[in-house]
Amino acid sequence: MSRRVIVVVAAAALVAGAFVVPVPILYVLVPGPVKDIERGIEVSGARTYSSEGRLYMTTVGVDVNATTAEIVAAAFDATKVVVTSGQITGGRSLDQVERAQRTEMAASKRHARVVALGAAGFGHPTGEGARVLSTADNSPADGVLEAGDVITSVDGRRVATACDVGRVVDETDVGERVDVTVRRAGGERDVMLSVARDRQGHAYLGVGLTSVAYRFDPEVEVRLPTGRVAGPSAGLMLALALYDRLTPSDLTSARDIAGTGVLDCAGGVGRIGGVEQKVAAAERRGADVFLAPEENADAARAAGTDIEVVGVATFDEALRYLEGSAA
Repeated sequence: MSRRVIVVVAAAALVAGAFVVPVPILYVLVPGPVKDIERGIEVSGARTYSSEGRLYMTTVGVDVNATTAEIVAAAFDATKVVVTSGQITGGRSLDQVERAQRTEMAASKRHARVVALGAAGFGHPTGEGARVLSTADNSPADGVLEAGDVITSVDGRRVATACDVGRVVDETDVGERVDVTVRRAGGERDVMLSVARDRQGHAYLGVGLTSVAYRFDPEVEVRLPTGRVAGPSAGLMLALALYDRLTPSDLTSARDIAGTGVLDCAGGVGRIGGVEQKVAAAERRGADVFLAPEENADAARAAGTDIEVVGVATFDEALRYLEGSAA
């Protein structure tokens, strides 16, 4: 075989490889499936209502077998983004990532259930305070609160659960001082803490908590089907869909509402990743409105071309927007 033939064959092999051989260190984020979640919700023990429109959960697809050709093409596609494998896995295996995301989805469902049922009038969790598990270094709670302390009130408001603590702190301006009452060693004491800002810009005290004697029995059974979708960012839309099923007013008002957002048990909506891909997926599905965490709203608006983007910081804000904009 001549050298010319060898060179031609090698070049052909390289071209072919660009289309079939994955690049192991690079992944491509793409617009994922959009799921109409409200119609699949199952409720027993309470009356349910239908809606004319739809509430969509949006997702991001991750192509872990992207070829060189696909990676180059993604660089010219505004709806896709190339990332390193480490940005997705954090050094873990894909199986470990999937297990962690399923755990996060389970937490999203729990929070959505508590927030939506509470907002719909089916009661709230109760308890006997919030026990301190740990404090973050250099946080307001560091050196002031101790593991084992039980917080019973914040800023003069009784707190029954860890979520109650988060709710009061979320409503407090950063830099403001709050009086925290704790039970410690059989006695009760008051300490003052200044509310700080975490890396995501949220108000925080820097304390890990668990609820004491937690109880929540709304006498309503709920099943929130999400299929194989995993991760933490479905909480907001799950809560809105469940609330809409349980209340007679139609939040959609015949519109198709898409969105995303991590939901905590106090109703706060936190930032997510891949908002550009989620907006693109919602637009492809024909959604009228996209609800985004306030921290992602600017990026979502920049990504959208024909969809109204609404930034929200809490479940209540999303609810007020939908109720106020309904026809």
